[in-house]
Amino acid sequence: MADREYVLNVMQRLHHKPPDDVSRRFSDDNAGIACMLKYLYEAEKPVSAGEISRFMRVSTARVSVLLKKMYEKNYIIRDSCSEDARRLMISLSGTGKAEFLRRQEKMIETFSLIIDRIGTERMEEFISVSNEIRDIVSAEIKKEINNS
Repeated sequence: MADREYVLNVMQRLHHKPPDDVSRRFSDDNAGIACMLKYLYEAEKPVSAGEISRFMRVSTARVSVLLKKMYEKNYIIRDSCSEDARRLMISLSGTGKAEFLRRQEKMIETFSLIIDRIGTERMEEFISVSNEIRDIVSAEIKKEINNS
């Protein structure tokens, strides 16, 4: 079985680069909730819906829909901001933290299985090629923006 530290390293390096078939496995809501769970877990402090929106690069309306679903599942705690009572601050509940950790362990298991099946050499090659593709696409987008 692949070393846990290596699996975590690969997951970090592949962040936001899953193959389409893998990403389609998850619904938009599920992917959004997973992203918000991770953000809130790592924030370690209450954050506003606006901060979540900027991080996820989605509208605050979309964040509100996801927050409502997360609240119904008891994943989050909503509190009024001490500086502005109209503003809600969001943090993870104990249930939300447990759900994030459960999902993280499942991802580690899945990536470990992938690495075990394809091997570390091919995984490293895949990461390298993915990074090259990202760099090429980024350079082309910058060219296009500069030529506009």
